[in-house]
Amino acid sequence: MKTIYLTSLFLHASTAFQPSGLQQKVVQKFSRCNNALKSHDDMSDNIDRRAFLSSGAILASSVLLTGASPSAFAEDNQAAAIYAYRSGGLPSLRPIGLTKLTTRYEGYVEAPKSYAKSGIPISFDFPSDWLQLDKLGGGIQYVDQRNGDKLYILKATLPADTNLKTVAKSWFADVILSPEGDVARSGVVAEGGRISRSQMSTDCTAEDAPSPCIGRRRMILKYDTVTGSGVQTVERRGLIDAYQIDNDVYMMVTSSNAIKFEQKGSRERETVENICQSFKVGPAALS
Repeated sequence: MKTIYLTSLFLHASTAFQPSGLQQKVVQKFSRCNNALKSHDDMSDNIDRRAFLSSGAILASSVLLTGASPSAFAEDNQAAAIYAYRSGGLPSLRPIGLTKLTTRYEGYVEAPKSYAKSGIPISFDFPSDWLQLDKLGGGIQYVDQRNGDKLYILKATLPADTNLKTVAKSWFADVILSPEGDVARSGVVAEGGRISRSQMSTDCTAEDAPSPCIGRRRMILKYDTVTGSGVQTVERRGLIDAYQIDNDVYMMVTSSNAIKFEQKGSRERETVENICQSFKVGPAALS
C-alpha cells in the first residue's frame, strides 16, 4: 500500500496566515520527511512509521495548523543566532547605479516580541549577480557563486543585563557559529571562532549620540570551515555589522576566504565592506 503524503496538506493550511519563522521551518521539515517517505516507498511498501513519528513532525504540525505562538511549545534558543525571518510580504529588489551591478534590498523582518510593531524595516546593497538561497524558507541569505562568499541576516537575543556595547565580543562568535544556529544548519561546519576586532560605529551612551539612537557595532570574525572530507580546514573571515533593537541584535554577517579578505585592495574585501556599510535597520532603512 502506497503512503499518503502529507506535505501538501500542511502547505495548504499554512496559506491562511503569514507564517512565523518556526512555522516556516516546520514546512521545511515536512518537505524533508515527505521526500524521505517517497524514497522509502520506491524501495518498499513497508513504511517505518515509528521513525516518522519520532522525528517530531506530528508535534510541529500543531504549531503550523493552529497558528499558535512558537513560545507555546518551546522558547527561542537564547544562545544561537537564527535568521531574521522576512515579515510583511516580499521585499523590494531594486537595481541602483548607472551600471546596475548593485541591487538594493528593502523589506521587513520579524520584530522582537516586546516591540511595538510586528516588523522592522531593513535595507542593504549587494552585487546583483549574487544568488539568493532558500527563497521559500523565509531567511535572508545570498551567495557569490564564483568564490563562495556569502551574506546572512541573523538575529540573537542578548544575555541579561547586557547591551550591544557591553556584551563580550566572544558572545558574537559563540551565537553565530553555534551548532544550534542557522549558519550551522545551512551546512557550515566551523571551528575556532573568535572576534579579532570590535568597535562601536554608533554609541548611544556617548554625549554626542544622535537622537533617536540605535546602537551599531562592527566586528571581524575569524574561523575555519571543515571541508567535505572532514580532514582539511579553510580559513574564513566574517565581517559583522550589528544593531540593537530592544533586547535583540540584528546582524549582517558576510563570509569570505581569509586570504582574499586580508589582501589590501582586494575586490572581495571591498565587496563585503560595502555590503556591511550599506546595512540599515529601523527607521534609517526607510530613508
